[in-house]
Amino acid sequence: MSKEEQLIKYCVHCGAKADKNKTYCPECGKLIINLRSTKETSEEKEISKGPKSSEYNKISRKCAGCGSIITSTVLDQCPICSSLLEPLPEIQRPVQVSTGFVFTNKKLEAEQKFTLQKDSWKFREGIHIFFNGIMFYIIAQFLILMLYLTTLSQDNQGQSDLTIYLILLSQIPSLLFGVVPLWYIYTRKHKYEKLGFSSDKKKNQLAIIIGILGGLGIIAISYLSGYFYQFLYDIGLDFYDIQAYIDLEYKIIRGAGFLLIILLIELIFSAISIEIAFRGVLHNTLKEKFNDNTFSGKILISSIVALVYSVFFLLLSFPIGIYFLIPNFLIFLLLGMLYEINDNIYNTIIALILYNIVMITLIIYI
Repeated sequence: MSKEEQLIKYCVHCGAKADKNKTYCPECGKLIINLRSTKETSEEKEISKGPKSSEYNKISRKCAGCGSIITSTVLDQCPICSSLLEPLPEIQRPVQVSTGFVFTNKKLEAEQKFTLQKDSWKFREGIHIFFNGIMFYIIAQFLILMLYLTTLSQDNQGQSDLTIYLILLSQIPSLLFGVVPLWYIYTRKHKYEKLGFSSDKKKNQLAIIIGILGGLGIIAISYLSGYFYQFLYDIGLDFYDIQAYIDLEYKIIRGAGFLLIILLIELIFSAISIEIAFRGVLHNTLKEKFNDNTFSGKILISSIVALVYSVFFLLLSFPIGIYFLIPNFLIFLLLGMLYEINDNIYNTIIALILYNIVMITLIIYI
Protein backbone atom coordinates (compact mmCIF):
# COMPACT_ATOMS: atom_id res chain seq x y z
CA MET A 1 0.00 0.00 0.00
CA SER A 2 1.40 3.41 -0.97
CA LYS A 3 1.87 6.25 1.48
CA GLU A 4 -1.02 8.11 -0.15
CA GLU A 5 -3.34 5.17 0.56
CA GLN A 6 -2.25 4.64 4.16
CA LEU A 7 -4.57 7.42 5.36
CA ILE A 8 -8.06 7.47 3.74
CA LYS A 9 -10.88 9.82 4.68
CA TYR A 10 -14.52 8.79 4.47
CA CYS A 11 -17.62 10.62 5.45
CA VAL A 12 -19.31 8.88 8.38
CA HIS A 13 -22.69 10.14 7.21
CA CYS A 14 -22.88 9.48 3.46
CA GLY A 15 -19.82 7.27 2.89
CA ALA A 16 -18.31 9.46 0.20
CA LYS A 17 -14.57 9.39 -0.33
CA ALA A 18 -12.70 12.64 0.34
CA ASP A 19 -9.19 13.90 -0.27
CA LYS A 20 -6.79 13.45 2.61
CA ASN A 21 -6.45 17.22 3.15
CA LYS A 22 -10.23 17.76 3.34
CA THR A 23 -12.01 18.21 6.68
CA TYR A 24 -15.59 18.35 5.44
CA CYS A 25 -17.41 15.98 3.05
CA PRO A 26 -17.67 17.38 -0.51
CA GLU A 27 -21.04 15.61 -0.94
CA CYS A 28 -22.99 16.39 2.23
CA GLY A 29 -20.75 19.03 3.81
CA LYS A 30 -20.52 17.30 7.20
CA LEU A 31 -17.38 16.63 9.30
CA ILE A 32 -15.47 13.51 8.28
CA ILE A 33 -13.02 11.34 10.35
CA ASN A 34 -9.80 9.45 9.61
CA LEU A 35 -9.89 5.67 9.19
CA ARG A 36 -6.58 3.85 9.29
CA SER A 37 -5.82 0.80 7.21
CA THR A 38 -6.55 -2.66 8.56
CA LYS A 39 -2.86 -3.61 8.48
CA GLU A 40 -1.84 -0.66 10.60
CA THR A 41 -4.64 -1.28 13.08
CA SER A 42 -3.65 -4.94 13.55
CA GLU A 43 -0.02 -3.95 14.07
CA GLU A 44 -1.02 -1.55 16.83
CA LYS A 45 -3.03 -4.28 18.54
CA GLU A 46 -0.01 -6.58 18.55
CA ILE A 47 2.14 -3.86 20.06
CA SER A 48 -0.44 -3.14 22.77
CA LYS A 49 -0.26 -6.75 23.95
CA GLY A 50 3.48 -6.60 24.52
CA PRO A 51 4.57 -4.10 27.17
CA LYS A 52 3.20 -4.66 30.64
CA SER A 53 2.94 -0.91 31.15
CA SER A 54 -0.12 -0.82 28.86
CA GLU A 55 -1.98 -3.13 31.23
CA TYR A 56 -2.06 -0.35 33.81
CA ASN A 57 -3.93 1.88 31.36
CA LYS A 58 -6.67 -0.75 30.81
CA ILE A 59 -7.68 -1.52 34.39
CA SER A 60 -11.41 -2.26 34.51
CA ARG A 61 -13.67 -4.50 36.55
CA LYS A 62 -17.34 -5.20 35.99
CA CYS A 63 -19.55 -5.06 39.05
CA ALA A 64 -21.44 -8.28 39.54
CA GLY A 65 -24.30 -6.41 41.23
CA CYS A 66 -25.20 -3.57 38.86
CA GLY A 67 -22.93 -4.20 35.88
CA SER A 68 -21.02 -0.92 36.24
CA ILE A 69 -17.49 -0.79 34.83
CA ILE A 70 -15.04 0.24 37.58
CA THR A 71 -11.62 1.55 36.53
CA SER A 72 -10.38 2.50 40.00
CA THR A 73 -7.34 0.65 41.43
CA VAL A 74 -8.19 1.69 44.99
CA LEU A 75 -11.86 0.72 45.45
CA ASP A 76 -12.71 -2.73 46.80
CA GLN A 77 -16.47 -2.32 46.32
CA CYS A 78 -18.75 -0.79 43.72
CA PRO A 79 -19.47 2.91 44.36
CA ILE A 80 -22.93 2.48 42.82
CA CYS A 81 -24.39 -0.55 44.60
CA SER A 82 -21.64 -1.31 47.20
CA SER A 83 -21.14 -4.86 45.88
CA LEU A 84 -17.67 -6.36 46.43
CA LEU A 85 -15.47 -6.21 43.35
CA GLU A 86 -13.22 -9.03 42.20
CA PRO A 87 -9.59 -8.51 43.29
CA LEU A 88 -7.19 -6.92 40.82
CA PRO A 89 -4.75 -9.19 38.98
CA GLU A 90 -1.15 -8.96 40.23
CA ILE A 91 -0.03 -7.05 37.13
CA GLN A 92 -2.70 -4.38 37.64
CA ARG A 93 -2.05 -3.70 41.30
CA PRO A 94 -0.73 -0.18 41.79
CA VAL A 95 2.85 0.24 42.98
CA GLN A 96 3.09 2.05 46.32
CA VAL A 97 5.45 4.99 46.11
CA SER A 98 7.37 5.83 49.29
CA THR A 99 7.40 9.45 50.31
CA GLY A 100 10.76 9.10 52.07
CA PHE A 101 9.58 10.94 55.19
CA VAL A 102 7.63 10.17 58.38
CA PHE A 103 5.80 12.82 60.40
CA THR A 104 6.71 12.39 64.09
CA ASN A 105 6.72 14.81 67.02
CA LYS A 106 5.59 17.72 64.85
CA LYS A 107 8.44 17.32 62.37
CA LEU A 108 9.36 15.34 59.27
CA GLU A 109 12.06 12.71 59.66
CA ALA A 110 13.70 10.53 57.05
CA GLU A 111 11.82 7.25 56.59
CA GLN A 112 15.16 5.41 56.39
CA LYS A 113 15.74 6.30 60.04
CA PHE A 114 12.92 3.93 61.04
CA THR A 115 13.53 1.17 58.48
CA LEU A 116 15.10 -1.85 60.18
CA GLN A 117 18.19 -3.30 58.54
CA LYS A 118 19.23 -6.96 58.65
CA ASP A 119 22.92 -6.26 59.18
CA SER A 120 22.97 -3.10 61.32
CA TRP A 121 21.14 -1.62 64.32
CA LYS A 122 18.85 1.37 64.38
CA PHE A 123 19.31 3.37 67.60
CA ARG A 124 15.84 2.77 69.04
CA GLU A 125 15.89 -0.85 67.96
CA GLY A 126 19.27 -1.58 69.58
CA ILE A 127 18.54 0.27 72.84
CA HIS A 128 15.19 -1.51 73.11
CA ILE A 129 16.76 -4.96 72.69
CA PHE A 130 19.63 -4.13 75.09
CA PHE A 131 17.31 -3.00 77.88
CA ASN A 132 15.10 -6.05 77.32
CA GLY A 133 18.23 -8.12 77.95
CA ILE A 134 18.92 -6.16 81.16
CA MET A 135 15.37 -6.78 82.39
CA PHE A 136 15.74 -10.46 81.58
CA TYR A 137 19.00 -10.52 83.55
CA ILE A 138 17.50 -8.76 86.60
CA ILE A 139 14.46 -11.05 86.71
CA ALA A 140 16.67 -14.15 86.48
CA GLN A 141 18.94 -12.89 89.24
CA PHE A 142 15.96 -12.08 91.46
CA LEU A 143 14.50 -15.56 91.03
CA ILE A 144 17.87 -17.19 91.78
CA LEU A 145 18.30 -15.04 94.89
CA MET A 146 14.86 -16.11 96.12
CA LEU A 147 15.75 -19.75 95.46
CA TYR A 148 19.03 -19.38 97.32
CA LEU A 149 17.43 -17.72 100.34
CA THR A 150 14.77 -20.43 100.48
CA THR A 151 17.41 -23.18 100.34
CA LEU A 152 19.49 -21.41 102.97
CA SER A 153 16.59 -21.22 105.40
CA GLN A 154 15.72 -24.90 104.95
CA ASP A 155 19.23 -26.38 105.01
CA ASN A 156 22.08 -24.90 107.03
CA GLN A 157 24.33 -27.88 106.56
CA GLY A 158 27.56 -27.73 104.62
CA GLN A 159 28.43 -24.04 104.15
CA SER A 160 31.07 -24.92 101.55
CA ASP A 161 28.67 -26.88 99.31
CA LEU A 162 26.06 -24.15 99.61
CA THR A 163 28.57 -21.51 98.57
CA ILE A 164 29.77 -23.39 95.49
CA TYR A 165 26.15 -23.77 94.45
CA LEU A 166 25.72 -20.05 94.90
CA ILE A 167 28.74 -19.41 92.66
CA LEU A 168 27.22 -21.68 90.01
CA LEU A 169 23.81 -20.06 90.30
CA SER A 170 25.30 -16.56 90.08
CA GLN A 171 26.47 -17.29 86.51
CA ILE A 172 23.02 -18.18 85.19
CA PRO A 173 21.78 -14.58 84.66
CA SER A 174 24.92 -13.84 82.62
CA LEU A 175 24.23 -16.96 80.55
CA LEU A 176 20.75 -15.65 79.75
CA PHE A 177 21.87 -12.09 78.98
CA GLY A 178 22.54 -12.78 75.32
CA VAL A 179 19.41 -14.88 74.75
CA VAL A 180 17.22 -11.84 74.01
CA PRO A 181 19.30 -10.44 71.10
CA LEU A 182 19.94 -13.93 69.71
CA TRP A 183 16.23 -14.71 69.75
CA TYR A 184 15.48 -11.35 68.15
CA ILE A 185 17.94 -11.97 65.32
CA TYR A 186 16.69 -15.53 64.79
CA THR A 187 12.95 -14.78 64.76
CA ARG A 188 13.29 -11.83 62.39
CA LYS A 189 15.73 -13.65 60.13
CA HIS A 190 18.34 -10.92 60.43
CA LYS A 191 22.02 -11.55 59.83
CA TYR A 192 24.30 -12.55 62.71
CA GLU A 193 26.82 -10.02 61.34
CA LYS A 194 24.50 -7.53 63.04
CA LEU A 195 25.95 -8.79 66.36
CA GLY A 196 29.52 -8.53 65.09
CA PHE A 197 30.01 -12.18 64.11
CA SER A 198 32.26 -12.16 61.07
CA SER A 199 32.10 -14.73 58.28
CA ASP A 200 35.44 -13.57 56.87
CA LYS A 201 37.98 -16.39 57.23
CA LYS A 202 40.96 -14.04 57.44
CA LYS A 203 39.28 -11.91 60.10
CA ASN A 204 38.52 -14.98 62.18
CA GLN A 205 42.09 -16.24 61.91
CA LEU A 206 43.31 -12.83 63.03
CA ALA A 207 40.78 -12.97 65.89
CA ILE A 208 42.75 -15.84 67.47
CA ILE A 209 45.90 -13.72 67.73
CA ILE A 210 44.01 -10.63 68.88
CA GLY A 211 42.05 -12.70 71.41
CA ILE A 212 45.17 -14.26 72.92
CA LEU A 213 46.90 -10.88 73.30
CA GLY A 214 43.71 -9.38 74.69
CA GLY A 215 43.30 -12.21 77.18
CA LEU A 216 46.83 -11.60 78.47
CA GLY A 217 45.97 -7.92 78.83
CA ILE A 218 42.86 -8.75 80.88
CA ILE A 219 44.93 -11.05 83.12
CA ALA A 220 47.39 -8.20 83.69
CA ILE A 221 44.57 -5.81 84.65
CA SER A 222 43.11 -8.42 87.00
CA TYR A 223 46.51 -8.90 88.65
CA LEU A 224 47.07 -5.15 89.07
CA SER A 225 43.60 -4.75 90.57
CA GLY A 226 45.10 -6.00 93.85
CA TYR A 227 46.93 -2.69 94.10
CA PHE A 228 43.65 -0.89 93.52
CA TYR A 229 42.06 -2.76 96.44
CA GLN A 230 44.96 -1.71 98.63
CA PHE A 231 44.50 1.91 97.50
CA LEU A 232 40.86 1.82 98.57
CA TYR A 233 41.91 0.51 101.99
CA ASP A 234 44.46 3.30 102.32
CA ILE A 235 41.87 6.03 101.63
CA GLY A 236 39.46 4.59 104.20
CA LEU A 237 37.16 2.39 102.11
CA ASP A 238 37.75 -0.66 104.30
CA PHE A 239 34.12 -1.47 105.07
CA TYR A 240 34.52 -4.91 103.50
CA ASP A 241 37.46 -7.28 103.56
CA ILE A 242 37.52 -7.91 99.82
CA GLN A 243 40.75 -9.90 99.92
CA ALA A 244 39.32 -12.31 102.49
CA TYR A 245 36.23 -12.68 100.29
CA ILE A 246 38.37 -13.49 97.23
CA ASP A 247 40.50 -15.98 99.20
CA LEU A 248 37.37 -17.77 100.44
CA GLU A 249 35.98 -17.94 96.90
CA TYR A 250 39.26 -19.39 95.60
CA LYS A 251 39.27 -21.98 98.39
CA ILE A 252 35.74 -23.10 97.55
CA ILE A 253 36.59 -23.35 93.83
CA ARG A 254 39.62 -25.54 94.59
CA GLY A 255 37.39 -27.95 96.47
CA ALA A 256 34.58 -27.95 93.92
CA GLY A 257 35.60 -31.28 92.35
CA PHE A 258 33.41 -32.21 89.38
CA LEU A 259 31.41 -29.01 89.77
CA LEU A 260 34.51 -27.11 88.66
CA ILE A 261 33.93 -28.36 85.09
CA ILE A 262 30.38 -27.03 85.19
CA LEU A 263 31.66 -23.70 86.49
CA LEU A 264 34.21 -23.46 83.67
CA ILE A 265 31.55 -24.22 81.06
CA GLU A 266 29.32 -21.57 82.61
CA LEU A 267 32.13 -19.00 82.53
CA ILE A 268 32.81 -19.70 78.85
CA PHE A 269 29.21 -19.29 77.78
CA SER A 270 28.77 -16.30 80.11
CA ALA A 271 31.61 -14.57 78.26
CA ILE A 272 29.86 -15.19 74.94
CA SER A 273 26.48 -14.05 76.28
CA ILE A 274 27.77 -10.83 77.84
CA GLU A 275 29.71 -9.90 74.72
CA ILE A 276 26.63 -10.46 72.55
CA ALA A 277 24.63 -8.06 74.73
CA PHE A 278 27.22 -5.35 75.35
CA ARG A 279 29.39 -5.60 72.25
CA GLY A 280 27.02 -7.06 69.69
CA VAL A 281 24.05 -4.85 70.59
CA LEU A 282 25.05 -1.78 72.65
CA HIS A 283 28.47 -1.15 71.11
CA ASN A 284 27.26 -1.67 67.53
CA THR A 285 24.16 0.46 68.14
CA LEU A 286 26.25 3.39 69.39
CA LYS A 287 28.66 2.88 66.51
CA GLU A 288 25.83 3.16 63.98
CA LYS A 289 24.42 6.17 65.84
CA PHE A 290 27.62 8.23 66.02
CA ASN A 291 29.03 6.95 62.71
CA ASP A 292 32.52 8.09 63.81
CA ASN A 293 35.36 5.85 62.66
CA THR A 294 38.10 8.12 64.00
CA PHE A 295 40.33 6.91 66.84
CA SER A 296 38.72 9.35 69.28
CA GLY A 297 35.27 8.16 68.21
CA LYS A 298 36.20 4.53 68.84
CA ILE A 299 37.59 5.45 72.27
CA LEU A 300 34.39 7.33 73.11
CA ILE A 301 32.09 4.45 72.16
CA SER A 302 34.25 1.88 73.97
CA SER A 303 34.32 4.12 77.06
CA ILE A 304 30.53 4.51 77.10
CA VAL A 305 30.00 0.75 76.89
CA ALA A 306 32.64 0.13 79.56
CA LEU A 307 31.00 2.68 81.86
CA VAL A 308 27.54 1.14 81.37
CA TYR A 309 28.95 -2.33 82.11
CA SER A 310 30.89 -1.31 85.25
CA VAL A 311 28.05 0.79 86.70
CA PHE A 312 25.47 -1.92 85.95
CA PHE A 313 27.42 -4.59 87.86
CA LEU A 314 28.26 -2.09 90.61
CA LEU A 315 24.55 -1.60 91.27
CA LEU A 316 23.85 -5.34 91.19
CA SER A 317 26.64 -6.17 93.68
CA PHE A 318 26.70 -3.06 95.85
CA PRO A 319 28.63 -2.40 98.09
CA ILE A 320 31.16 -5.11 97.11
CA GLY A 321 30.95 -3.90 93.52
CA ILE A 322 32.75 -0.68 94.46
CA TYR A 323 36.03 -2.60 94.56
CA PHE A 324 35.46 -3.97 91.04
CA LEU A 325 34.29 -0.69 89.44
CA ILE A 326 37.63 0.50 88.02
CA PRO A 327 38.96 -2.99 87.04
CA ASN A 328 35.69 -3.75 85.22
CA PHE A 329 35.85 -0.42 83.41
CA LEU A 330 39.45 -0.98 82.26
CA ILE A 331 38.77 -4.56 81.15
CA PHE A 332 35.74 -3.55 79.11
CA LEU A 333 37.54 -0.56 77.65
CA LEU A 334 40.28 -2.93 76.47
CA LEU A 335 37.67 -5.28 75.00
CA GLY A 336 36.06 -2.39 73.14
CA MET A 337 39.37 -1.46 71.51
CA LEU A 338 40.01 -5.11 70.63
CA TYR A 339 36.65 -5.23 68.88
CA GLU A 340 37.36 -2.03 66.97
CA ILE A 341 40.50 -3.51 65.38
CA ASN A 342 38.47 -5.38 62.74
CA ASP A 343 34.83 -5.23 63.93
CA ASN A 344 34.87 -8.88 64.94
CA ILE A 345 33.22 -10.05 68.15
CA TYR A 346 35.33 -13.21 68.07
CA ASN A 347 38.27 -11.03 69.20
CA THR A 348 36.65 -10.23 72.54
CA ILE A 349 35.00 -13.61 73.06
CA ILE A 350 38.34 -15.43 72.66
CA ALA A 351 40.01 -12.93 75.01
CA LEU A 352 37.41 -13.49 77.76
CA ILE A 353 37.39 -17.27 77.35
CA LEU A 354 41.20 -17.38 77.60
CA TYR A 355 41.07 -15.18 80.70
CA ASN A 356 38.53 -17.44 82.41
CA ILE A 357 40.48 -20.62 81.62
CA VAL A 358 43.78 -19.14 82.82
CA MET A 359 42.25 -17.75 86.03
CA ILE A 360 40.61 -21.07 86.92
CA THR A 361 43.90 -22.86 86.24
CA LEU A 362 45.83 -20.41 88.45
CA ILE A 363 43.28 -20.74 91.26
CA ILE A 364 43.63 -24.54 91.23
CA TYR A 365 47.39 -24.94 90.90
CA ILE A 366 48.83 -21.76 92.45
